[in-house]
Amino acid sequence: MNLHQRLQAQLAAEAQNVTPTLNAKLGRRSVSSRIAEYQTTRMRADLTHWRNALSMAEQLHLPDRTELLRLYREAVIDAHLASVMETRALNLLSQPFKVVAVKGGAENEELTRMLQAPWFYTLCMEAVHSIFWGPRVLEFRPPVDGEFAGIDLIQPEMVIPERGLIRDAPLSQTGLSYVDGPEAPWLIQLGESRELGLLHKLIPHVVWKKNSMQAWAEYCDRFALPVRTVEMDLNDEDRVEVENMLRNMGRAAYAILPPGASNFQYHQPQTFQQGVFAGMIDYPNREMSKAVLGQTMTTEDGSSRSQGEVHERVAEKYTQADKTYLRNLIMWKLWDKLLVHGYPVAGFEFKWDDTEQLKKKELWDIVQGVMQHSGYRVPAQYIKDNFGIEVEEKPEPELVPTPAPAGTNPPRPGKPTARA
Repeated sequence: MNLHQRLQAQLAAEAQNVTPTLNAKLGRRSVSSRIAEYQTTRMRADLTHWRNALSMAEQLHLPDRTELLRLYREAVIDAHLASVMETRALNLLSQPFKVVAVKGGAENEELTRMLQAPWFYTLCMEAVHSIFWGPRVLEFRPPVDGEFAGIDLIQPEMVIPERGLIRDAPLSQTGLSYVDGPEAPWLIQLGESRELGLLHKLIPHVVWKKNSMQAWAEYCDRFALPVRTVEMDLNDEDRVEVENMLRNMGRAAYAILPPGASNFQYHQPQTFQQGVFAGMIDYPNREMSKAVLGQTMTTEDGSSRSQGEVHERVAEKYTQADKTYLRNLIMWKLWDKLLVHGYPVAGFEFKWDDTEQLKKKELWDIVQGVMQHSGYRVPAQYIKDNFGIEVEEKPEPELVPTPAPAGTNPPRPGKPTARA
């Protein structure tokens, strides 16, 4: 028995006395309800703000991530970034899992079912978010009928992960310890304390992209619509009325010129190409795809099937790494919390179910091969369970004697001929 298994056994024994005490606190006031959350405001992000926020978060003494998290909330509004982040999350959360015995590896279906709960899905989702946002602190809701009633996220701006504290007030440097304080059994940190998350590398690309989109929109406002001109006496009493009419006709530019004006010119870049703006938008998108997924062709059009397969294999490696990260977090952090709260997980471990899942067509080809070439039959119940088709067992062929041709000896007994 290794050290971790011995600790699990010790926690399981202590849980016999600790769990009744914890369950008696069903009326306890949660940590999330006791803190005054930080009121975030929207702002226009720029690179200067990003550098200053990064410096504040990286300070060795009194680090503060408040402004950096504010930038993160602006960045995830970007549709492309949100899409690739969601893709990476779904690649992990769609993976099947099971709880198996440490000795023998047999699955415990009851424990597997207990983890197929909304609170566990939320925990896994927040674990993926910790890759992008940095450390996340979650609070378990008191168990009901032996299982957690839910799980809540402590607002990241109210957490100082470098010191293991939940602020007692916004921007405060003091607060409640979630590592070794009295509330520690109810709180769990996902992610490493000094990690800033992947989003801090993506902020510049989001800023450049938004600036390019704004410049493109301004260009369309100024140059894409035709200019309207009216020649009239500038001292005419009707000029104000004409100007109001032109202003209310739409967003296109207009001009009121004196009669006979011939020097009005409309300047447009002679070498302008629309691809200048499109390229300044596509480039940040590709960089964000590479940073989050390691490649681009699973989110954009590829040039060939072979290159697409290479990019897909890279994406699979990212998923495998995320599976390892999440399993380590579950086994080395969550498992001890479950033991303290009475979950009977001692002697069991979390494991991904890597059983190959065949497509219906591939499975049917195998079934046909078995029936046609092996001499074995596939049960009707198997066909129903896997393909949803009601079938009946094929009857055995009827054996009848072979009639003897005229003028020949009759066949010997024991050599019948099959007749369908």
